[in-house]
Amino acid sequence: MSSDAVYEETIPFPLGLIAAGIITAFAVLMLVMLVLQLTGGPLGSRPAPDCFYIVMFVFLSAMSVFVTNFRKLTIRLTSQSITVAFGMLKRTMLWGNIEDCSRDESPAFAYAGWGIRMARVKGGWRLVYNVVGYPGVLLSLRAGRFREFVFSTKNAGQVLDIIRRQAGTTA
Repeated sequence: MSSDAVYEETIPFPLGLIAAGIITAFAVLMLVMLVLQLTGGPLGSRPAPDCFYIVMFVFLSAMSVFVTNFRKLTIRLTSQSITVAFGMLKRTMLWGNIEDCSRDESPAFAYAGWGIRMARVKGGWRLVYNVVGYPGVLLSLRAGRFREFVFSTKNAGQVLDIIRRQAGTTA
């Protein structure tokens, strides 16, 4: 835990690494097929153009890097703010912008998987940083594009207590 953090946790999500590994394997396959076609002649009776293999390799490599970003969810509560991050993709909210907080009571399938999601709930947009299998914390925000923010955590009760204390909200 860093010196400024009141609370910090990391939720690993191994399925993210497995998915990235599978995508990386397909990227390597595209590279191998390109090399085979460049060195040994066309592959099959109707070969794909060389640029197809190049584009697919670049696209799948980029997707692998992007999916690897979701291998862990990090939650950090400091004296000034709360930061929730999937790798480089993070969201920071100052305590003064938090109007209320509660446990997210949405069903497990409500956000359709893991990662960063947007959901339309009761006429408004909700931003979700979700890891399947962990309870969620719902923050009602005073301002911003999203008026509600949900994130998964291992210790929903403890996190809610800290948020209530830091943001000055009531239960």
